[in-house]
Amino acid sequence: MSETVEPKHRTWFHIPLIIVVIGLLGTVIWAYFGRYGRLSTDNLQDFVGSFGPWAPVVFAVIYIASSPIPGIATFLSPLGGLLFGALWGSILVICVASLSALIPFSMSRQLGQEWVASKLKGERLQSFYKQSQGQGGFVFVMMMRLIPIIPWEVQNYIAGLTQIPVPVFLLATAVGIIPGSVSLVLLGDAIADPTSWQFILAIALNAFFIVGTPIVATVLNRRKKAAAETAEETAQ
Repeated sequence: MSETVEPKHRTWFHIPLIIVVIGLLGTVIWAYFGRYGRLSTDNLQDFVGSFGPWAPVVFAVIYIASSPIPGIATFLSPLGGLLFGALWGSILVICVASLSALIPFSMSRQLGQEWVASKLKGERLQSFYKQSQGQGGFVFVMMMRLIPIIPWEVQNYIAGLTQIPVPVFLLATAVGIIPGSVSLVLLGDAIADPTSWQFILAIALNAFFIVGTPIVATVLNRRKKAAAETAEETAQ
């Protein structure tokens, strides 16, 4: 196993982090349900939009504070397109999603290998450690984002166990999530008219990234393994 980051001051670092995240999330929930009786796209759009020029900041706070909730990014990213349009929504979602990934990444790095490994039962951690070493760290993170075979939250936990520097992690994340984030934002921007060509295109793009990229990755991985086995047999 490659060397992993040893947790430092884990008891005083991750507890305040968790308290801040829970506090932000609690405040947002309290403010929302104090105004609306149920959670819906229309209500959430009205809630965020009511803050006027501060709407992007409120959206960012909601996105980051809810990062520990599995699957919430898939719901919030289209909302970015609905609220801010395709261009600005894409820019905002890519930036905020990259920052939100730092929360589970930091928790993983501080809580240490045993805690994270217990959450990733069955995952091939040895392979992940090897792929993330040295100059391969950027490509490792970027490919995890581009080919979402592993759930988003698990990706962040795995990256936190490695020696990948924070700036490299952020940059690789921002680059890797561009296709998926843009497709979700386009879906939100076009959702008002399900018969439009923009909506159909957005559905096709999302279907490709959800279903197509894992299939492509599997095929390429099998070919790579087959080529390696052939090379070994030839060498023998």
